[in-house]
Amino acid sequence: MSSLLIVNLGAVVTGDWRHPLRQATSLYIEDGRIAEIPSSRSDADTIIDARGLIAAPGLIDTHVHPTFGDFTPTQNSVGWQHAYLHGGVTSLVSAGELHVPGLPLENPEPRLFKYLAVLAKRCADNLPQKAPRLYAGTLLLTPGLTEADFDEIAQDGIGCVKFIFYPYGDDEVESERYVRWCRERGIVVKIHTGGVSRSGVSRPAGFEVLNAIQPDVAAHITGGPIPMPPGEMETVVNEMDCALEIATAGSFRRDIELMQMVHRAEALDRIIVGTDTPSGTGVLPRAMLRNVALLASLCDVSPEVAWCLATGNAARVHRLEAGFLDVGKPADLVLMGKITGSVGTDALDGFTAGDIPGISFVIVNGEIVVRDRSEQTPPPETLAVIEKET
Repeated sequence: MSSLLIVNLGAVVTGDWRHPLRQATSLYIEDGRIAEIPSSRSDADTIIDARGLIAAPGLIDTHVHPTFGDFTPTQNSVGWQHAYLHGGVTSLVSAGELHVPGLPLENPEPRLFKYLAVLAKRCADNLPQKAPRLYAGTLLLTPGLTEADFDEIAQDGIGCVKFIFYPYGDDEVESERYVRWCRERGIVVKIHTGGVSRSGVSRPAGFEVLNAIQPDVAAHITGGPIPMPPGEMETVVNEMDCALEIATAGSFRRDIELMQMVHRAEALDRIIVGTDTPSGTGVLPRAMLRNVALLASLCDVSPEVAWCLATGNAARVHRLEAGFLDVGKPADLVLMGKITGSVGTDALDGFTAGDIPGISFVIVNGEIVVRDRSEQTPPPETLAVIEKET
């Protein structure tokens, strides 16, 4: 049983947007989980002196498109997951492995798409540990699936399905069955919203489609890359209960408009944050940090709350254990601080001006996976240091 003690913290972001900050100066991790906040202990197998840095839950990117391990053919890029880890992302949630070269999207076949999801899930579960947690194997829904297919993906631990190529309106009874079967098995239902994607064959989905499907998550509601009309988006906010996902690949103007609608509706609990990458938008290791900066600097959200929307909200919507810094939760966290030149007084205050923080350490499942400083952000003014390591 391994243990890790972090001392001299400046503050702790909790992951709960209703109570986003905790003035704890230490936390203790045992066997991959948070055991004490704050901690009165003075010893552990490993001790990190945070030197005033802020501890926060690792970011959860709720919209990625993995393909082959840490390689994406979309941008012919190797190592994107490793790079995102250095951007403070400790969990990646697949929105479908739809970028496999040659995958027939025009005429999706139930058997092929089911086994693509199963293959992706099993391969992700077998990846090396020094990487973000990857929740892979999102099933792309197609006509012709049976209840036994949903039993099979549930048995494989697949936690999400997605409407994107589905012919809406052809058989509403079938789509209603799919949603019911998912709800009975605890599987999250996500839907591609707005206009067509890079493939050109995804199905546009505005309020009428979403209202018929009743998904759990309106994926990239502000564009991925093309959003639905603002009036329809506001109707989704006001008349539906689904989670509202903001993605880097969308429209920044719509992000601001959405957040204005959300404030009026008092619906911050529905906001989650992703990137919709790797994609035509690219590979963006700092995108999740930029999403937090956008919310905190332009959308009337405090930086600590913005971070919680990108962590605790995501965990709750996708039914993940991580996303919170609380006793009993998986120890997935970052230590971050102000970058030299930022106008902020600390890592969180910098977000209000649109500045990202510098990341020193990243910890996943209680294991140090980024030490000293991130490869993807400038260093914080002060680096955390390891005082003891066994």
